Amino acid sequence: MPPRVPVGFFGTALSAAIFAAIVLFVWPARADLQLDGRWQQSPLREDYTVQQWLPNGCGPTPQTGSTGGGEIVAIRLEGDELAFVGGGRVYRSNQCYDQMPTLTRETHSRDANGKTWRTRCTTPPNDPRKAILNTLVVAQTDTHIDMIETGRYEIVLETGRCVADVKRTRTYNLVAADKPAVSAAPAPAPAPEPTPKPEPKPAVCESPGEPTRLEVRPSKKLLRTGETFPFRGLVLDDKGCATRTPMTWKIQAGTPSGVTVDSKGLVTIGSGAPEGTVELVVAAAGKETRVSVEVTSPAHYDDLLASSGLNASGETDAAAVVTIASSSLGAGAGTVEDRSKSRRWVFVGIIGGVLVVLGVLALVLRGRSRRAAAIVRAATERHETEVAEVLERRRIREEQHALQKRAHEESVAAAAAARAKPRVQPASPAPQVGAGGSPIAAPGAAALPTKRGKICPTCGDRFDGAADFCGKDGTQLVLLN
Repeated sequence: MPPRVPVGFFGTALSAAIFAAIVLFVWPARADLQLDGRWQQSPLREDYTVQQWLPNGCGPTPQTGSTGGGEIVAIRLEGDELAFVGGGRVYRSNQCYDQMPTLTRETHSRDANGKTWRTRCTTPPNDPRKAILNTLVVAQTDTHIDMIETGRYEIVLETGRCVADVKRTRTYNLVAADKPAVSAAPAPAPAPEPTPKPEPKPAVCESPGEPTRLEVRPSKKLLRTGETFPFRGLVLDDKGCATRTPMTWKIQAGTPSGVTVDSKGLVTIGSGAPEGTVELVVAAAGKETRVSVEVTSPAHYDDLLASSGLNASGETDAAAVVTIASSSLGAGAGTVEDRSKSRRWVFVGIIGGVLVVLGVLALVLRGRSRRAAAIVRAATERHETEVAEVLERRRIREEQHALQKRAHEESVAAAAAARAKPRVQPASPAPQVGAGGSPIAAPGAAALPTKRGKICPTCGDRFDGAADFCGKDGTQLVLLN
């Protein structure tokens, strides 16, 4: 009779077999993952779905589109993470692809197969520009890698919110793999350091003026791990003369350890510093500017230098410049107080001058208004006098006309009465003729009455009895009594 095998033995054996299969399947997959080499990246595709947007407060509406593409980047495995160096930046699989400054990593994981990396990034709770991003890096094969990032951006304003969803994708295809050498070759001799380009020196002035500009050179520098480099900072006046305004140098907050800078701008890259971009904040007279340091390993320095667009020294020729608005920055507290007093007096002087001008203007306008009132009164009085004179002349003419009319009516009535009364002519004696044949009036006889004349009731001229109308105005004449 064969020996009996315990039932539990089969369960233990099955579990061991499954565990061995997992180890044999997964471990070689991770150990055999060979991704180091030169890769060509595709255009970065960004697809936006805008939920709501306020163009006046949030800026231009995000637009779907593609940028870049075709750049050669170096990809290598650093521990459990992938590093992408080139194309103008250094990106690692434990970061989100978006370079928003306020983004911080919340979670990160790598799948058991060693070919998938997941990262979640968010912004601080008090940040008005909120973002939540999920980045996925998948090595589909040894020759193809996908980067997929999805998330949401939200901007909170007093007038509303701006919300947009994004899907960001980019692929990498292997161009040439880095294969280990069969035999160890002697280390290449270090390349001679390039001759530094002479920099423009500030003008020499015995008494420089107030600081107006802060310059830091270069604005970007590519450094290997283990190197040091002195940045040059100058605070100049409006004539280009260097001033003695103090400057401060510091590393941007949140930068990984391994990079330091002293008070004179000397940057030291530690041998264990991670690759990536480090920003230096340089401040003077209340203003600050930023310069960047691209950190890379000696093995990838040449490739990154070739694709970075920097000069042979690994730096830009331009300087980071910021204008210092105030002409008195950097002075002591007493100077600030004096300036405030002078500004106050200038302000008082301006207000006083304005008040004086307004007072003079008020006096001029008041004098003009008085003269205008006097002119109006004189014109009114003259008008009233003229009206009174016209009315007086009219009254006199009306009285004269009434008198003349009454005299005329009386004359007409008298004439009518005279014509209505019969007249008796007495018999006249025969005239006596004297010597020479001339008549002789009888003694005691009265002289013959003369013929009556006429008068114009309008102008008062007298006419003989033969005229009936006035020769001046055509008025009917009246007989004299």
